[in-house]
Amino acid sequence: MGYLAQLLEAKKRVIEELSSIVGKEGVERARRDHHSRRAPRPCGITIHTGRGCTNACLYCYAMDMGFPRIDEPYPLKVEELVLALAMNPFVIPKRTFAAFGSVVEPLLPNTAGYTLQCIEAVAKRLRLPCQISTKMLLSEELLKRMSRAEPRISLLVTIVTWSYAKVLEPRAPEPEKRIETLRRASAVGIKASLFMRPIIPGITDREAPIILRACLSVGVTSVVLGSLRVTLGVLRRLENARIDVSEIVRRLPRRPRDPRDQVAIRARDLKHRVAAIAKSLGFTIFETACQANVWSHGEYCAACDFGPCGDYSSEPRLTESDVDELLEMIGSRSRCESIDRLRVVIRGSLSRDKAEIVRQATRRIVIVER
Repeated sequence: MGYLAQLLEAKKRVIEELSSIVGKEGVERARRDHHSRRAPRPCGITIHTGRGCTNACLYCYAMDMGFPRIDEPYPLKVEELVLALAMNPFVIPKRTFAAFGSVVEPLLPNTAGYTLQCIEAVAKRLRLPCQISTKMLLSEELLKRMSRAEPRISLLVTIVTWSYAKVLEPRAPEPEKRIETLRRASAVGIKASLFMRPIIPGITDREAPIILRACLSVGVTSVVLGSLRVTLGVLRRLENARIDVSEIVRRLPRRPRDPRDQVAIRARDLKHRVAAIAKSLGFTIFETACQANVWSHGEYCAACDFGPCGDYSSEPRLTESDVDELLEMIGSRSRCESIDRLRVVIRGSLSRDKAEIVRQATRRIVIVER
């Protein structure tokens, strides 16, 4: 049995073990949950450990997506949530990247304990490389627990403004406290990066030198850059706070069509500008969050056009027969024509969902040739 087939067999065992732990009702809750079927985002499978967020950042679209302003753990038990992930056909043990905190803050006072338990269970049961993003002031004890739960975890700490923080992030900890989180994380051996997302035109790009130098002062030398996504609600909240949104509007490829519609601004030049500043200060620059996750775990990925990322020598040697076994196990009659360090070529008919499973398992771009 090849490497990829072994991973699918391991996944089956996790499902069996957790099903026996949570019981029939727990299995049904896991099966109905969106974690059991949702396709991964570019950064990996996003894991929600809270029902809402109390930080109320004006540029955040979470409240427009229906997330309430509350600090409550996700309603599933930890084992049920991990079971839901194991049931997800797109989640491959050891291969799919896991992202905590992609929408709402995962380390609020009432959710932090649950989140750490989930990280530990995901790392233990599914062995997914985990990443977490936060704006909170984290204690040294909490960071030590995090490191024990997932020793190579990628920690992203968000800072996008210094002087406008009280306006744009009224309930989140001040930037100075987040710098302290970065200092404490480095002290306990966690690979931490500055998360400069979203870059807000006229604010983040202007304040980047201040923010980057503050990170340097505590030994953090890596940064993830990301664009601003806006909704009608984001624009309204910024305008109500007397933030000039003219440059944001100018950079929109189109206006949001409805309250839930998210539109990313054109920000390539802003990212290049900030990257140039960071590079001059000696930073390692990540264009995507998952690049930081690959770096933190010393692994390799070539699953998108930003790659290849990481250390190819760490990658298990995959062959055409490995992929053929995987295809057979997911119910496809297609065959692998070739696989190299950048892509895998499949001959035959392959649905989009099954192609995504192959992409997750091989961490390579999938080319289907009929």
